[in-house]
Amino acid sequence: MPDGGSSSLAGSVAANTAIPLGLTPSLAMDMTYVAMADSLGLAMQNAVANQQRAQVITEAALAQVLTLIITKGTAKS
Repeated sequence: MPDGGSSSLAGSVAANTAIPLGLTPSLAMDMTYVAMADSLGLAMQNAVANQQRAQVITEAALAQVLTLIITKGTAKS
């Protein structure tokens, strides 16, 4: 069997490992950007949820105040 086939195989293996090694920094930055985008998305979801809870509490407080005003009636002069 000629030895030329194994050298071309070794060359293709070396080329296949060189490409991923060259892409490693950009892939690492991509993963960082994805993690940052995910964190920002979660922060925005938390902000929306907090705003909705605050709105529900505000509406409940307003309903309670209006109920008290209606039950007490108008102030006698």
